[in-house]
Amino acid sequence: MSSAMIGSKDKERLVEILSSDEFNRQSQEGAGWIEKAINHLIEMIAKLFQVTEIPTEAAGTVSVSVVIVAIGGLLFLIYWLSRKMVLQQKRERTLFVQGEKKRSYSDYLNEARQLGQQAEWREAVRHLFLALLVYLQWKNWIRIEKWKTNWEYADEIQYNYPAAQDLFRRHARSFEQVWYGQEEIDQQLFWQQLQELEKLLGEEGHRHG
Repeated sequence: MSSAMIGSKDKERLVEILSSDEFNRQSQEGAGWIEKAINHLIEMIAKLFQVTEIPTEAAGTVSVSVVIVAIGGLLFLIYWLSRKMVLQQKRERTLFVQGEKKRSYSDYLNEARQLGQQAEWREAVRHLFLALLVYLQWKNWIRIEKWKTNWEYADEIQYNYPAAQDLFRRHARSFEQVWYGQEEIDQQLFWQQLQELEKLLGEEGHRHG
């Protein structure tokens, strides 16, 4: 595979991650911490340069050393805070409710329909997405883990069955917008996606019935 093709795919992957609701919500929540940390580091550097006892001939060397150390520390701090923010996000907004038992994809699909009829839209969207994940695991295209992100599931699908990528990405996008982005649900789209999965999983059931 050519380096140009790899570069293009990497760019598309980066754009997708940066534009996702899950990433944006994490970034917004962690932005305040990162900004405070950067400001604190800048203040420390400014105080170091206010020291007047440094000999003139050593000032240049000291200045360069301080800047290098400061940049290295800043990069590490940003990485550490970003990592901590993502882990905290995973703990707080896990897809599976604590104590919830995994059920069959048909059970989740039926519950999604019932919740939609009751206008419990956020839970309806969650159950619809769970139905898809359980189905994909049943097909051995992914392995469900509570700590995984949708990006990681997308990578598994790309590796095991690329033809299912479009289906997963469309449903994952709708789920993220409602569950992470707190956006108002598109009810018409919800019923369309529900019927899409009912048809797909119904055909699967007939083949194995």
